[in-house]
Amino acid sequence: MGGLQVQGISHLVIEVSDIKRREEFYRQVLGFEPLSVDLGPDHGRNVLLQAASGQLLVLSENRPPRSLPETGTHQAYRVMAADRKAISRKLAARGITVKAYKEDRPAEEEDNFYFYDPDGNRIQLVAYKTDSETAGKVLGIDHAVVECCDLEWAEDFYVKALGLPVDHRVGWRTADHVRAKLWGEGKEEMAPGTRRWDQRYTAMEQKRRLPRPNMQLFVRFGDAVLGIYLALEHRQEPPEEQTVGTPRIGFRASREVIDETVKLLAHHRFPFQGPIEHPARGPIAASLYFKDPGGNFLEFTVPR
Repeated sequence: MGGLQVQGISHLVIEVSDIKRREEFYRQVLGFEPLSVDLGPDHGRNVLLQAASGQLLVLSENRPPRSLPETGTHQAYRVMAADRKAISRKLAARGITVKAYKEDRPAEEEDNFYFYDPDGNRIQLVAYKTDSETAGKVLGIDHAVVECCDLEWAEDFYVKALGLPVDHRVGWRTADHVRAKLWGEGKEEMAPGTRRWDQRYTAMEQKRRLPRPNMQLFVRFGDAVLGIYLALEHRQEPPEEQTVGTPRIGFRASREVIDETVKLLAHHRFPFQGPIEHPARGPIAASLYFKDPGGNFLEFTVPR
């Protein structure tokens, strides 16, 4: 089997404490366009915002929001290279600091622009050199990153069960460990979740702390990439039987791909819900809900 022919990211669902105030933030700072209120299916109380690409950002209200600011979890948006300077000024005016962290994935070497929204959702801006007429607006969703308690389980799920191609791996090469040493010596500032300290317990190692790369797996969903980082601490996961929740990542797929995914999930005994048809007034026609071994909520959607 050649793997699922998923087209890319349809939408991201993030949790915020106040959707009205956060809508203002994402519109005024990043240039998202308003689309609708409470038309996002299974998102709770929500606001839908739209990028120039047509991809959606769903702000789902929850108090306190689950944003995981201390982890590798983040969302990356494409903007014009010239717009990052203007966004940086807007962020400074709001007292928000921009960080120039580095990451290990080669495709992100030049995109060291990170900040947190007021609820702790970490955002990366990927610069695109283009003559697009959408200056001052988010061009689209580039990639997203989640964490998982076991990367072998994650690879079994995404690569072996779903048949998705691997974009990049981090933590298996000697070069990854050499670079981690630079981080441990304070010579390189790395993004949260990319590094860890390994406490040694034997007398031979003198019980030293050694810098290590944190294990990372990147898989390709059509024109987008999902990063999975090894969780550095245990977190409460949703109940095994729960298949719909937030935060969530939605991927565009045809009805044929959704039907194929149902068969794969059933074959490998992963719980799922759907496909579910949604009301005609919303932007999503149908959804298949499921989650990965790390408890991350996923959705395959048919856009209307």
